[in-house]
Amino acid sequence: MAPRTLTVLAPIRPGEDRPLRAILRAIGDDIRGKRLDDEAIPPRIEFLSSRRIHFARFAILADPDRGPDRRRLLYSASYDGDLNGHLAELKAITSDLDAIWGRCEGYAGAAGFEGFIRTHMHAAEAFYIAFRDETADSIRKASALRRQVEALADGNAPALDSVTTPRSAWRPSSWLDRLIRALPLVVDLFRAIRRCGLVNVVRGALHIVASLNRYPLFRVLNRLTRNAMSPRRSPYSNVSLDNCAAPEPLEPGDEVTADMDHQPSPAFREDVVAQNQLTLITVVKPGHVSQVRAVMAAIDSYAKRLSPPGSLIGVSTIHFVKWLLIDDGRRLLMVSDYDGSWESYIDEFAQMILSGLDAIWTPSYGYPPDGARDLPALKRFLRTHQAPSEVFFSAYPNQTLLNIVNDRAFARTHTGGPLDSRRGLPDPR
Repeated sequence: MAPRTLTVLAPIRPGEDRPLRAILRAIGDDIRGKRLDDEAIPPRIEFLSSRRIHFARFAILADPDRGPDRRRLLYSASYDGDLNGHLAELKAITSDLDAIWGRCEGYAGAAGFEGFIRTHMHAAEAFYIAFRDETADSIRKASALRRQVEALADGNAPALDSVTTPRSAWRPSSWLDRLIRALPLVVDLFRAIRRCGLVNVVRGALHIVASLNRYPLFRVLNRLTRNAMSPRRSPYSNVSLDNCAAPEPLEPGDEVTADMDHQPSPAFREDVVAQNQLTLITVVKPGHVSQVRAVMAAIDSYAKRLSPPGSLIGVSTIHFVKWLLIDDGRRLLMVSDYDGSWESYIDEFAQMILSGLDAIWTPSYGYPPDGARDLPALKRFLRTHQAPSEVFFSAYPNQTLLNIVNDRAFARTHTGGPLDSRRGLPDPR
């Protein structure tokens, strides 16, 4: 079973955002091993003991629909198993649920925790998973096995030559497997047409593939339909980036939905870690919700049915990414877990999925007239709508996608199959 995702948005009680932020930052310090042993530890979430969670985060966001001083809590997770199992584990590893969730409106105690979460959860419009057949545990075990064998080999490079290339892990086991996985595309198409309308589906799909002529199928489609990127308005950008200035709305109707009353935690870094996180909230222009949903449907269908392991249209740094239409379609939320720095991530996105970015965010206020081709303006747009996380957890924080690809190939070579069913392997933690 492929990993699943949960996104919760819960309104915070007036005046409770500051103490909640302090609690979340302490939990984030725990994950990074920064809190001293003699400090008071409750409340605490023992993410490191989880065997189901791949990635998780907490962030405090502005809640403009409830007022300029109101805030809401975002909890996002990618996990193995079903929702009941995830909520049971989350409840078990949290020392004091009330100290966190009790600061949110509608929470009535630990006994009703599951019902509270279900009330405030939101379904993803599109969800990409880099490795659909891997659990958090199997990824950790593959990494541990590789480290153990390398230690035993004591630098014997020839024994590892067969797994230095990721190709064996990226190739489907057979054409039959690929066909079976792709069969629901027809159902996806009819469902999208029924929900969004034929015109929006066709326009959305053509918008996405306009810059993807490096793929023969899309190149033929673009030629047959005379589909292409619109001409640039200017070869230059008049945008200057000021990363020190507080973000402001880019045009009338736009919002800055990050909580700008507080500076990000000192631990919030985007350039010194193997893995990173990105949370974006943009405002969708009235009348464009169906257009956005059609684009999301195309992305979700491709991600589930056609994308090879570890690659989303050539971008090989994304572990998980999802988009959600929230607040009755007025806002678009993106949550991504990726490798490397923010700059390199945005650069790769703009290079590999240029027209896809335009298809997603052109209906949002503030998106640059020349779209992702105007890279400085794109980065200003993203920075303006980005919200830092107070807590960010990864089950395998030092593993990039390419590391995982190599570890998967190595594990299959030395064990003959997935590691979930193998016994006698070292505990990865």
